[in-house]
Amino acid sequence: MLALRDLMRPVGEQNLLQPVCPICSRPLRLSRITPRDGELSELRTYGCTGCGVWLTEAADDKDD
Repeated sequence: MLALRDLMRPVGEQNLLQPVCPICSRPLRLSRITPRDGELSELRTYGCTGCGVWLTEAADDKDD
């Protein structure tokens, strides 16, 4: 399973770590956040404007 943390690359002049598309290496844009529900983690969906790839991952950072 491909995880977004495996796709983190330095992007831009400040070299900020940002997830990139596994196909074309363009930065992925956060397009949707599904709020957490009870014990389930928040879901974050990222998309590539270049090739149309969409990735969804559960967020690790729970506020407990």
